[in-house]
Amino acid sequence: MKRLISQGYQTVWQLIVGRRSSPLQRMHLAFLFFAALVGLASAVFNLALALTSPHHNGALLVFSSIVIWMWYRARWHGEARRMAWWLCLLTLFVILPLNWLFNQGMQGPTLMFFLMAAAYALGVMPHDGWQRRLVLMGFVVMPLLLLMLENANPHWIAPYSERVGQALDLGVSYLLNVAILIVIVSGHMVRIQREQQRSASYAAQLETLARLDSLTGLLNHGAFHAELQSRLPDIAKGKPYVLLSCDLDYFKHLNDTYGHPYGDEVIRTFAGLLRQTAEEAGGVAGRCGGEEFAVLLSTGLEQAKAFDRQLRVLCHDHCMRHGAIRFSSGLASAVPGRPFRVGPSEWIGRCIWPRPPVVTAWQPATLQYHP
Repeated sequence: MKRLISQGYQTVWQLIVGRRSSPLQRMHLAFLFFAALVGLASAVFNLALALTSPHHNGALLVFSSIVIWMWYRARWHGEARRMAWWLCLLTLFVILPLNWLFNQGMQGPTLMFFLMAAAYALGVMPHDGWQRRLVLMGFVVMPLLLLMLENANPHWIAPYSERVGQALDLGVSYLLNVAILIVIVSGHMVRIQREQQRSASYAAQLETLARLDSLTGLLNHGAFHAELQSRLPDIAKGKPYVLLSCDLDYFKHLNDTYGHPYGDEVIRTFAGLLRQTAEEAGGVAGRCGGEEFAVLLSTGLEQAKAFDRQLRVLCHDHCMRHGAIRFSSGLASAVPGRPFRVGPSEWIGRCIWPRPPVVTAWQPATLQYHP
């Protein structure tokens, strides 16, 4: 039974506010729908207790019909902002002034409706538009003008015939305004939660981007050093790690000969092959400099050497326009049982690689090991 009631409630709510609407649009649509219901309920209530004239009750029914039409245009034709503007004008300059005159003025509930309408306008009107300033100024000035008008011409206001009717009118109006306030506040709360979720998502994306190298997508220099620093406690507990450092051979010569766009292509290609091999081995790869890369492997020395050989085979097989990618590499291991008291920079510095002395062609470098 509860499930059926919940499904029925969700169906009705989605019919009123739609499924794909933003939190602001949902609040606007809900306010329009409930404002029409409030106008209809007020007309029926005033008619039943004879609190206001038939002309005023007829005006409330016309107002409810107009607001339902506005809800329809906003809900099914995407005119939410336009309908919000027209509703504010209609409420501010027509409905509430008439309600003030025909529903007991300052002794009646109109000031409460002014307050709720101002809260609605504050939430749905554009923040930087003249329309918002005009409407909010109107909600400040119009009640003051009506108070001065009533004070100067009290006979224009129809008084309550008895205190019981006044109490019922104020009580029911208060409950209706509470319902409207719940709709407005709920819409703002959902909106705030969505903004917080979006901000958290953007912050996480920015944090991720700040850790990645923009060209290769690998960890950048600072992030890779932080990764090495985070592994030092594990090394102190005896877990083996090997750091493999790779340097593309003759990269400056490559850039000068074939141009920087091709050099960037080489870096991206090598980074992709390095990432692929590192992920298969459970390692972490990073770009430490222009053409300098490093991989942290949670393996022994022999497995790291096998990793280096596999990477060289991939680079040889993935031949580019001007030849296969060649690189020099070096290893530095953290051997269990041996003291390891160096930081990330010193650890990377222990990876050594020789460069061929003459820049004539790409030559494969010999893997060097430094414990």
